[in-house]
Amino acid sequence: MSKIFCVRRLGGWLLAVIVAGLGLTPELRAADGDGVFRWQPFLGPFHSVLLHFPIGFVTMAFLVDLYYLWRRKAEVQPVITLMLGLSVLTTLLTIVLGLLRATGAEYDPQTLAAHKNYGIAVGVLTVVTLWLQWLGYHETKSDAPRTLLRAGYRCLLLGNIVLLIIAGHEGGNLTHGSNYLTKNAPGFVKALVEDEKETPAATASGGNEQERFYIEKVKPIFDSKCLSCHGPEKQKGKYRMDQPVIALKGGDSEKLAVKPGDPFASNLVRLILLPAGDDDVMPPAGKGSLTPEEVMHVIRWIQQGAALPGAAPADPKATPEKPAPVEK
Repeated sequence: MSKIFCVRRLGGWLLAVIVAGLGLTPELRAADGDGVFRWQPFLGPFHSVLLHFPIGFVTMAFLVDLYYLWRRKAEVQPVITLMLGLSVLTTLLTIVLGLLRATGAEYDPQTLAAHKNYGIAVGVLTVVTLWLQWLGYHETKSDAPRTLLRAGYRCLLLGNIVLLIIAGHEGGNLTHGSNYLTKNAPGFVKALVEDEKETPAATASGGNEQERFYIEKVKPIFDSKCLSCHGPEKQKGKYRMDQPVIALKGGDSEKLAVKPGDPFASNLVRLILLPAGDDDVMPPAGKGSLTPEEVMHVIRWIQQGAALPGAAPADPKATPEKPAPVEK
């Protein structure tokens, strides 16, 4: 068995495992029930752990290749082959775990699809990069011009770095929200990268006092501590705080999240007032709890009628006591 056949076979394994992962995830999702152990929710979170390995291996291969171009030492290329081979293996596992994690997850479908497609593209491109690197530096029976093979290998290696950055960015948007990198940025940076409609200064000048209070005091709290799990990219419990109707009614719990004018009949206030060790406390452990001042801002906002930007102040009498059942 030739070494080049091993490389091709490795690519075949990658494709087979991706297809198998796509086919297995519905089966894992269906295996749900009380007292039944499910592999999908157990293995899926390890995607966040393993994804760092292909990033590291591809980056290391790129840096070692730069060293090769500088020193031209033949013994460097086997090291690059090893790095790319490890990258293929870890990318394969990362893709499968990512597919498991995405099964039944409450993420924005468009962002999730983009992250998945870029991730699979990284896997395919890594296999092709390894194949061209092998043909260009190790395979003695190849009829293709070595100069062309090596140039193609380096172009794909650079392209792989770019794809990894894009895929990682989309994944970060899924888990942390689209403003994760800019929420603490200087004002002039936010003005460049964020939509004008999302800038408080653009909205606070108009509207009534209740709307201004929301924009200046409450919206920053929701943006920094709530929207990463209940925003455009991710909707845990099918609850989304950036859309007025859903923000008031709530999600899967079927409990009224916000009752305008009555904060202590609002499930949102109940959750943020729970003890830090409670399983239902919001934000959950590790996400940064609300300060007493922030809690008072939320309570005052609801007392004032829970006005939302871009919508008229809510009428407590017009708000239903219970949301419509969520379709399963």
